[in-house]
This record gives sequence, C-alpha cells and structure tokens, in this order.
Amino acid sequence: MKLPSFPSSPNSFARVLPSPSIPLFLLPVLLVAVIYLVVFPNDFKIQEVMFGSSCSNSGTLASAKLAGGYTAEPPVGLRVLLGVLTRPDTYERRALLRLAYSLQPPPVGAVVDVRFVFCNLDKEEDRVLVALEIIAYGDIVVLNCTENMDGGKTYEYFSTIPRLFAEEPYDYVGKTDDDTYYRLAALADTLRTKARRDMYHGYLSPCHWMPEKQYMSGMGYIVSWDIAEWISATEELRNDHDGPEDRVFGGWLRKGGRYKNVYNEEPRMYDYWDREMPDEVICFRHELMADTVAVHKLKDRLRWARTLKFFNATQGLKPSKMYHVDLHSNMYDHVGL
Repeated sequence: MKLPSFPSSPNSFARVLPSPSIPLFLLPVLLVAVIYLVVFPNDFKIQEVMFGSSCSNSGTLASAKLAGGYTAEPPVGLRVLLGVLTRPDTYERRALLRLAYSLQPPPVGAVVDVRFVFCNLDKEEDRVLVALEIIAYGDIVVLNCTENMDGGKTYEYFSTIPRLFAEEPYDYVGKTDDDTYYRLAALADTLRTKARRDMYHGYLSPCHWMPEKQYMSGMGYIVSWDIAEWISATEELRNDHDGPEDRVFGGWLRKGGRYKNVYNEEPRMYDYWDREMPDEVICFRHELMADTVAVHKLKDRLRWARTLKFFNATQGLKPSKMYHVDLHSNMYDHVGL
C-alpha cells in the first residue's frame, strides 16, 4: 500500500491548515477529512487495509473469514429415498434404526432420506403413538392399504412415492426390511456411477444360478425414479402379486422391459453370520466385512449390537465419571472361542 507523501516544509502545512478566514464551525469537518486522507488514501478501500493489498485472493479470503473459516460443502449430486417397510407396532425397532442411522457419518455430496413405511393405522394405540412419532421425527409414510406380507404392499409403496414427491423427485427409490442395516455413505458411493434410468440394484437371488429368474433379495433393493413412475402408472401391476413380492417385483421389470441396468452388490450385501451360529457360510451369508453396503437378518438385539460395534457406531462415547461401559472385550470371549 502506497503511503501518502507528507509536506516537505513547515510552510507546506499552511496549505492544509485552515486560514483564519475559514469559519470555526468548519474546522471539525476539515480535521476529519485530513484524517481519512492519511489513513485511507486509496479511494477509501477499507477491504485492502484490513486484508492487505498484496493478497491476490483478498476477496476469497474475506468471504472465508465472513463464513467462519469453513469451506463450502460439495453440491448434492444424488438423492435417494430409502423406505423401511415395517409395521406400526414395531416401536422399539424404529427407535433403534433411528439411533443407528443418526450416528452414521453423512454421505458426501448426497442425500439419503430414510422413511418408515406401513399401511393404515387400525389400532387406537397406534393412531395416537404413531402420531407422536410423526410430530417428533417426520419420517413416517402411511400407505392406504391393509398390512400384508405378499399381498400388494410393495406395489402400494412404489406406486405411491412418485405421487408424494412429484415436485421434488429423487434419483433413486429403495425398499428395505427393518432387520437390515444399510451403511448410507457406502450406498451413496456405489450408486454415484450407476445408470439413472432402468436401474435395479441390490443382491441377486438365487445366487450364482438360474440367471433368467434372478431378482433382488428382499433385504433391500434400489430402483431409478423412472421405474417407480412406471409402476405408479401401470395399474395392472396392482393385482399381480402371485408369490413372494420381491420375486414378483423382478418379474414386473422383466415383463415390462425395464430389467436393463442390473447391479449385483455381492458380496457387500449379505445376511448376518457369526461363529456362534450353526449355519454354514454360503454365498449370501458370511462374517461382517469392512466394505459393507448392507447387512440383513439382524433379528435380535445381540446381532444389532455386534454389527453396530463392528462398524464403530460407538466411537463417539466419551469417558465420564457418570458411567462405565466396557466396549473392548471380544464378542466371543464368553464362549471361549
């Protein structure tokens, strides 16, 4: 910053100082003007005084400081709706899933919205208690149907979602069970490179045989938004549910010419297994692995606890005199394995 030059002789100051003919009420105004000319000589550019005119990115620096020093998050390039199909009375399971998903690190540059989905509320207690959940969490979708296993609930879900979110469509719509734990960041990462039309993602069953009849296992599968719209617009699918719904769903895509961009996530999606179980390891059932997208068959609290511990969900627990929780013992110590 170029400093202002000062007068070279005492007589020069006379040209700055007011003459006795200047009215006294103008002296304060002239004094303020002199001070500003000395301190802010460069056309009053205060920003350069604060941040230094030598900074080539002074505007960026100023913006960063005004924003508290935080860098901007990457733009959202992927939006996924993951519906957990469950029943109104499974309050404990929903509480566990909310807790488990809330402690996951959020996906980068993606949004994965988890919603709990069930049919009409037929019991008095469910109408009241589910209403409280809706007020508190806003994460429940109630379909216009009667609770069922293979009687059309999947159709109701996929046909309803495009109408509910017509103004803000997602890129993908997924369905999963309440005994499945998705790792949302891993799911988002694997979907980034997938097709945005005629896309069918999950775990193909039966594994390694009968490819002409394979379908995505009910542990969880994702389809592109256009497929959900197609289901919503195809009324004849409503009564086409002869057999397990997930197998029927794969049949819809084949018959409708939508079975095109199919992505099998084996072995990153699988059923839970540990060394205490009598079942053998097979293509769809094995030990927990770090590079997991989803784990299925979490049927009890112990399986949930071991799974959440494996994926470091408890890492945020801080030492405190208020409690003593031992998280370091091996899960098989008590059986001597």
